[in-house]
Amino acid sequence: MEPPNTTPGSDSTSAKERNAAGSGGSGNSTALDQWRGLALVFVLISHGFFFTGRVPGMGRVGVNLFFFISGVLVFRSLSRSRENAGWAITRSFWKRRARRLYPAMATYVLAMLPLVFALQHQPGRPDAELAEYLHTIPVALVYGVNYWPFNPLSLGHLWSLSCEMQFYLLAPAIFLLGGQTAVRRHLVWGTLLLALTATGLVGAMLDKTGAYRYHFEIAVWPMMLGFCCEYRKDLFQRIPAKWFHGIIITGLVAFGAMTLLMFCGLEMKKPVVAIGTFAFIPCFLAYIGNRTLSGPIGRAMTWMGERTYSIYLWQEPFTICNYLPTILHPVGAIVSVFVGGAWFRLFERPFLSAGRKH
Repeated sequence: MEPPNTTPGSDSTSAKERNAAGSGGSGNSTALDQWRGLALVFVLISHGFFFTGRVPGMGRVGVNLFFFISGVLVFRSLSRSRENAGWAITRSFWKRRARRLYPAMATYVLAMLPLVFALQHQPGRPDAELAEYLHTIPVALVYGVNYWPFNPLSLGHLWSLSCEMQFYLLAPAIFLLGGQTAVRRHLVWGTLLLALTATGLVGAMLDKTGAYRYHFEIAVWPMMLGFCCEYRKDLFQRIPAKWFHGIIITGLVAFGAMTLLMFCGLEMKKPVVAIGTFAFIPCFLAYIGNRTLSGPIGRAMTWMGERTYSIYLWQEPFTICNYLPTILHPVGAIVSVFVGGAWFRLFERPFLSAGRKH
């Protein structure tokens, strides 16, 4: 996540349009970190208790929330770029994202290789795991596993990182196609949001086997939604501030209740996914309304949110990869938080911008 850039908008853009484009009020980055930490908790619960069959849908809710927050940050970064020319904006954006994200992912892929080799004959693990892993390494290193049909479990979760990186590759072009006028931006970005949302909805309904649910065109709509929400942040700022707290608490309580019912054995996948989709609203209100959680829980969520990328990389080997006995998967989910935290310090933090490190 990039620090705010105070560079003003183009002189050819009116003050009203600049405000609609997100320059009015930067939003609270700590709030986004805390919600990203919450999304990570959803994923950890989903994978830690996956084989109980009682938490379906929670992982996808967490990933969708990741995507939404990424979309918000993508627009914020592009709209405040110090660069003025199209190619300069694109090059600067790509360079920052690659420097920030690639080292941790690439080193994870390589670090898992000896572990896969050592555990390939563990009971319950397929003997072909090593061969599959070796064949998938080049695909993983170019962020293509969401279209690769033979992913070993230890690399399969990189589908979400692939979708994000593919959006990052397209984001500067999407931003520049919007031009400088509000009418053109509404037309271009609104049409793209509707198209991706429709593709995601129709694709999810028609994809009975789950073969296509990880494809970019099916999964990436929350990123475009976050992109557009940040663009029209002014609309959310018209909501009375006194309502923010109630909306945020209501969203969290509703999702907590659904989760509890799931653990009680009720089939709640569709309601959970639906409620999780509406989690975008309290997340965004917390961001623009400077609503953060204090105390130990708030600090823990912030800490996890800042390290989400590295923790997400490592949570799967400690859970549904079955390198640990099933009964230890919840413990493995917790262990992955600390392993990912160390990975962040080694392979993410050195590449952060000075403002983000601070």
